[in-house]
Amino acid sequence: MKKKIPVQFLKSPVILHTFTRDQIERGDLTDFIEKFGEGQLGDGVVEHLFGKLVFKFEGVEEGGVATHPKVRVLLRRLNDRWRWSGFFLNLSEPLGPPDTFNLYPLLALGLCTADLKIGTWERTGRTFIRIGSQIHQFKDIAHMVVEHLRKETKLSHAVIQQRHRNIEQQFKAINL
Repeated sequence: MKKKIPVQFLKSPVILHTFTRDQIERGDLTDFIEKFGEGQLGDGVVEHLFGKLVFKFEGVEEGGVATHPKVRVLLRRLNDRWRWSGFFLNLSEPLGPPDTFNLYPLLALGLCTADLKIGTWERTGRTFIRIGSQIHQFKDIAHMVVEHLRKETKLSHAVIQQRHRNIEQQFKAINL
């Protein structure tokens, strides 16, 4: 059964979606897709959701979501089924606990889609992260989605251009 997005949520400045522990454990997107999937985005909903969606993860109180194994699996599955985060994600709210990469929610989500290699430099003992090339594709898709979905809205050219700049700013944290 498809769930309707309540009208009061559409008028809110932030729309919070919390993934439960059980959903994270099972990689279950059913509830999210029923609320925000393609079939729910008609009748002007796209414009009302622009830049409002915030994700939280029950039971993930600290640490980066991009390195949390179960959250990574969940968000990879989400990205495979729902590639619209570049348009809908609130870019000023952390993705999960406010920790390092989480402060850049689109980047944190993108890092979940990329292969990560975390290691330590032998000589210095400092930690490093190598990020797979999937991050470039994720960023490009975020820009394409903004252009695609803007056609379904009455958002101004200036608002759309600012969104593109905000997407770029998210990825500057890793010099991308």
